[in-house]
This record gives sequence, structure tokens and C-alpha cells, in this order.
Amino acid sequence: MSSSQPAFVPPLDYSDEGPGMIISCGILAFIATVLVVLRFWARRLTRSGLGLDDYLTLSALIAHHGLLGVSIAEVIIGGLGRDIRITSTEDPNSVTFLFKGLLTSEILYGLDSTLIKLAVLALYWRIFPTRSMKIGCTILGSVCIAWTVAIEIVNVVQCRPLHAFWDLELQALPTTKCLDPILFFLGNSIANCVVDFATLTLPIREVLRLQMSRPRKLGICAVFLLGGIAFGASLTRTITTAIMHNQGVTNFTKQFVPSGVTTVIEIYAAISGACLPTLVPVYRKLRHGSVLGSTAGSGPGLTPPGVTNTISKMSNRRKIGTTEEGSFERLSNEESFALTAYHGSQQVNISGLKNGRLTHENTTDTTPHGIMVNQEMTWIENTSSRG
Repeated sequence: MSSSQPAFVPPLDYSDEGPGMIISCGILAFIATVLVVLRFWARRLTRSGLGLDDYLTLSALIAHHGLLGVSIAEVIIGGLGRDIRITSTEDPNSVTFLFKGLLTSEILYGLDSTLIKLAVLALYWRIFPTRSMKIGCTILGSVCIAWTVAIEIVNVVQCRPLHAFWDLELQALPTTKCLDPILFFLGNSIANCVVDFATLTLPIREVLRLQMSRPRKLGICAVFLLGGIAFGASLTRTITTAIMHNQGVTNFTKQFVPSGVTTVIEIYAAISGACLPTLVPVYRKLRHGSVLGSTAGSGPGLTPPGVTNTISKMSNRRKIGTTEEGSFERLSNEESFALTAYHGSQQVNISGLKNGRLTHENTTDTTPHGIMVNQEMTWIENTSSRG
């Protein structure tokens, strides 16, 4: 498979980058798996039901493990990481297997890339239930789904007939029509970078509106921006693919290594970044022995079922304002940011007070003798609707 005609043929390269690819991607796969397990443990610690973002993250992890398995097979059987002239001489079928695996990887990537983006958007929807955030999540979610549909369609029609994608001899026939694969990879990567950047920066405005100190705001932003590692990997893949296109394909199994590795890194980094903001209960459990934090006087067993109680003592919250886009709160010095959706409700009762006793009876005396105001704040997370 070739994109453009090379100006020269490089000498044989006897190095093998395959083992390094497998080890580095395997480490990232292990880290991402551990973080997803901890995410589900955090849900159990807070007695919260699993939400849509949890299921989407797990689905993305499973799909990307499948892509990793295909990539490892491409290294071992397809010769990815070695000179294509050497691998094709040792096994003429290696190139065919390589491009079959590449097509499978493209299909899996289109799936797991969108799953993890939707998982992140679902997380934003749950912890920032404001009108502007919901609009942003809806727009980006629609773009992600449309991008996936378009990419998957192109994946299965990029060559006519399709098996010409891995049959290089068939590609040479004048009746065969194929898209330029490198240009397709490049366009796919550019579009993915744009969506990644928009998803990454979406919660910053909401975080800056929180009523807390600037250092805490910066800390929260830093947690969300850890997903920037995935954006960095996506941007790197775009640059390396553009370089490969400009240089011409002279040794695909060597030239495609940076793009292949960053593809695996991108999704595992995105999964890890999506899990980190949810691990506050795990951190408190491991450090303080309680999901309520070091200032809590009781253990995690007192957390009401179905409520994500991750902000120290609930009684220390003081509501300072409410707008039509949501409520905000100021935290005491012992409290920290919690990813918990909440609603405020206030009840005011005005009754007559006669002879020191509260009465609701109809009397001829219509003069009010006193006013009693009873305020009650209720903080609720509806996990069934926001999940």
C-alpha cells in the first residue's frame, strides 16, 4: 500500500521496534484498567449507583483492549516495527495480515474513541448540570456520533472491492478504486484533534465559576486537563502522519510505528483522565480510612445510599447563591471540591404565635402575633436520571 511515490529507497533497517511498542502499550493498558477498577470501587464506597459515564468508560476500555490485541498481533505476525522488505521476505503473508489488522484497528478505534469521549461528556453532564454545559455536551456528543458513523462508513468503502485494502496486487489493477490511506488517516486525525480539544476545554468555564479559592480552582482544572495527554497523543499522531505523507511511503511497517503507538496511547490516556476526577472517595479511603475525609467524625457507613457524599461534613456547606443555571457553594477550609450534583430547596412557614404557642386555628383575632421562619436545605443527587 502506498500513498505517494517515494523519491528514493532507503537502505535496509534491521532494527526491531516491536518489543518496545508492546511493553509501553501494555503498561498503559494496565494503568487504565486499574483506574477503571478504582472508579467502580469509588462508586461502591459512596453507595452510588453506576451511571452512564461508568458504563461508557468500561465499554471503551474493553473495545480498546481489543484494539491492543490486534496491534500486538500486527507486531508479532505482521512485522510492524521491522523493515517491510525483511518481513515480507521471511513471510510473504505478513503484509496481508498487517493490513487486515490495520483495517480492524481502524474500525475499533472509531468505536472506542467515541465511547470515551461520550463517557467524558456524560461525566460533565452529571457534575455540572447547568444549561450551558448541557448544550455543550449535546453538541459535542452529536458531533462525536456523526464522526463515528462517517468514519466507519469510509472504513468499509475505502477500497472497492474491500479486500483490495490488504491485497496489494489487486490494488494495482485499473478496475480497483481505493482512497489514499495516509490522507484518510490524516483527515481522521485532524478531525479527532479538534473534537478532543473542545471536549478538554469544555468544563473550564464551569470550574472557574465555582465559589472557592483560586488555588483550588487551578487544582480542579489541572485534574480535568490531565486528559490533555490524550489530546497530545492525538496531535502527535496527526503530525507524524502528515510527515509520512510528505515523505512518501517507503517503509510502511517502520514509518507507521509513531502513528500506531500514539493511537493506542491516546485512548488509554483518555480513559485514565476520565477516571481521575471520580477517585476522590478512593483517595480519602486510602489516606483517612473514610470517604468523608479526615475531618469527618463518622465512617463511610453513614453515607446515605444513592448519594455521592464526598465533601467532608454535609452540615458545613453554606449555600451562597442560586441562578437558573445551577447552584454554587462556598467550602470551608477543611473541605474540598466534590463531583456531586445537588439541588437546593427552601421552605418558609409563616404562622401566628399566640401565648407562646403556635396555632393554625381560625380566630376572630386576625392580628399576627409573630413570625416563625423554618428553613430547610436538602441536597440530593438523582443518580438514576443523571447517571
